[in-house]
Amino acid sequence: MAEVIATAPTTPSGSSRRRVGFALAAAGLALLVAAGLGEMGLRLRGQRPFSAQPANIRVEPGGKLFRALPEGGFAHLPGAFQVTLPTGYQFRVTHGTNGLRITHPSRAADAKARPELWLLGCSLTHGWSLNDEDTYPWRVQAALPEFEVVNGGVSGYGTLHQRLLFQELLKQRGKPAVVVVVYGLFHDYRNTYVRIWQKGFAPYNRLPDLIYPFARLTAGGELSYAAAPATYSEWPLERQSALVHWLEQHANVAEEQRVRSHEVSRALIKNWATVCLKEGIPFIVAGISSDAGLMLEWCRAVGINAVDISVPLADPGNTNAPHDGHPSAKANGVYAEKLVGFLKTNALPINRSAGSSN
Repeated sequence: MAEVIATAPTTPSGSSRRRVGFALAAAGLALLVAAGLGEMGLRLRGQRPFSAQPANIRVEPGGKLFRALPEGGFAHLPGAFQVTLPTGYQFRVTHGTNGLRITHPSRAADAKARPELWLLGCSLTHGWSLNDEDTYPWRVQAALPEFEVVNGGVSGYGTLHQRLLFQELLKQRGKPAVVVVVYGLFHDYRNTYVRIWQKGFAPYNRLPDLIYPFARLTAGGELSYAAAPATYSEWPLERQSALVHWLEQHANVAEEQRVRSHEVSRALIKNWATVCLKEGIPFIVAGISSDAGLMLEWCRAVGINAVDISVPLADPGNTNAPHDGHPSAKANGVYAEKLVGFLKTNALPINRSAGSSN
């Protein structure tokens, strides 16, 4: 039988430990140098650390325009307000008792009821930075006086939140003659509440304990719904380092691609259109951002009415710059013209509902 001789484990010599320590120190130094060079290079290219300061916007009276909903989500407060932006630019906002922005002067209580046209969207439909009469829903109302135009635009909404408002309006008002879902590509991020949108929303949110509804796709491709606190978790050193901020931005893009936000938006729109078809409610998707073309093409391919009402916001005069980047009164005039033209020339039920031959 062979004899097994046990040996004691060897201990690295002092020189070996020094070599390991030197290698680790050299690697650490190289990493610091690379990080420093990366930081300088990114800053020279215009990359900056993350910065989010609460907007210095004054709302009178009351100091705020929003309220949290008990079931989750948020809505506008009713009332008449004057909003002053940091530059001193002012505009008037009037919300009805339901929190939706008005589309015409008040009418007599006994005024004849008219078929309703619902425009559901975000701040671009609400008309942020514009007086009431300069918003495109107001102008659509003026062009289609035989209808009651409902401005269902709420700042910060995506397609999912528009759908939730639609369901609430059905309970309050009954079926509309037509519903127009106003879509922008940026709604994709809002629908899934990924970090890209958390970063743009949470730091400016003034509603404590707000719960934000969102949607995702299951492994089987079905929609699932959830809600989470309206928070954003910053990476360590994100406000100090351009490099950390750059890495965080790329991680956010990877997350958005992983959850397939655009596919979520498609599923939301398809489900909504299917419900409206069963209920006999004409359903239209209007692309309000210049990058909405992909969604509009898909809508047409699956049989959903779609129209491009966008304007190039980079063109002079199409935003309220330098006061605000939202569309100007001029741009809203184009939105209204394109949408009304589509409604009048496509033989949609909106015309038959009003007894019009246009």
